[in-house]
Amino acid sequence: MRPADKLATALAEVASHSTVLVQALAEWQASPATTWPALENERAQVRLVDQILFRFIKLQDAVGERLIPATLASLREPFEESPMRDRLNRLEKLGFLDVDSWLFWREVRNRLAHEYPDQPELRFAALLAAIEAAQGLVALCQSWRNRLQTE
Repeated sequence: MRPADKLATALAEVASHSTVLVQALAEWQASPATTWPALENERAQVRLVDQILFRFIKLQDAVGERLIPATLASLREPFEESPMRDRLNRLEKLGFLDVDSWLFWREVRNRLAHEYPDQPELRFAALLAAIEAAQGLVALCQSWRNRLQTE
């Protein structure tokens, strides 16, 4: 597959996840839960949060596994042997992303993997951090698309 085709495929996947995530975030903003127990008592909110978290994770995967390499390939940047941190640093220099933000979003994602069954305040804090991170990731993806259109 040509670099341009890989990039188009990656952008389409990112757009798909972003669209659903934006809709779910808007729904959350319209009626956010205020505590973990309140969230757990409302099945529709639980499903909404599941959708937000799922799309946040899928969007991160799509960017990290497909959009980053496809972008570097389309720009004819050597990357195949580079570790992810070097790829991120190069993309930051090219104006596509902020490495610190990306690493923070990865940290938020990792926090989501840990369960705190007896600490609902920690679970709720992790959820709120993920919602904020998801908003930032969506903004990054839109900026990335805009940047590619001007290349």
